[in-house]
Amino acid sequence: MWSLLFIPLGAVVGALSGFFGIGGGVIIVPVLLFSGYSAAEAVATSLLFVVGTSLSGAKKHTSLGNVSWSTGITVGLAGAVTAQLSSRLVLSISGSYDWLLNLFYLAILSYFAVTLLKKTSKPQKPKKSSLLAALVIGMMAGLLSALLGIGGGFIIVPLLVSWLGFSTHHGVGTSLAAVLFISLGGLVGYLPSLSLDYVTPLALVIGAFIGAPFGATLTNRYHDKEISNRLAWLYMAVITSIALDLGAAVYAPLAYVSLAVLLAFLIGIGLDFKRRIVNQNHFS
Repeated sequence: MWSLLFIPLGAVVGALSGFFGIGGGVIIVPVLLFSGYSAAEAVATSLLFVVGTSLSGAKKHTSLGNVSWSTGITVGLAGAVTAQLSSRLVLSISGSYDWLLNLFYLAILSYFAVTLLKKTSKPQKPKKSSLLAALVIGMMAGLLSALLGIGGGFIIVPLLVSWLGFSTHHGVGTSLAAVLFISLGGLVGYLPSLSLDYVTPLALVIGAFIGAPFGATLTNRYHDKEISNRLAWLYMAVITSIALDLGAAVYAPLAYVSLAVLLAFLIGIGLDFKRRIVNQNHFS
């Protein structure tokens, strides 16, 4: 019965997914690991959740005109192929080298947090070969997706903006379209090898279908630079949480501090959403 508590969690993280163009695994995986899931189980469960967030979020962003499906499908299919490779790697090292995955996660998130904070408000000029760039973005995202239990959106959004010249709004919507294919590709590599309790993923997905469209709609209330800055702060919160998790191997209570950091970010971004909605409604 306690698994039903994952419905509100799925709704909250789903809202972040629709707003930031990420699958939501950056929040879900640490929570599942804390709940006692192995790395492989946490990753597979997270990918099931990401399918729900990306599907509902991409649908809403399509209605808002924020999705380039040609680019999203190209990125997504390339990522779905490489996701097969990393899922097999996780299955082979799960339980023995979970700390190594966390350390790798920490390095990647740190790089993109700095990239987002440095990004100018104006989109970059696109590369000459948009198809090649989209394929490379997809391959990178796919490898990281199944490896870390995320949809790959946290790498897709900044690269769509810097490599292909997308606005942040367009990058968020297109990222969710790509994440749908990538997360499905990652699942194919996991499900035959794992026996999952599907109650928790189902509860998360139900929440995702509630929250993701809401988050997607909220993007219309923010400028591109504002979304990028808030995504960078999300990465910083997750970076801090992962670092604390690594330290918990030496001092166990740090695991509770890690969850408190994520909770503080969720409360903070929730208040930010509320303030923006109230202020714009007041002046409209």
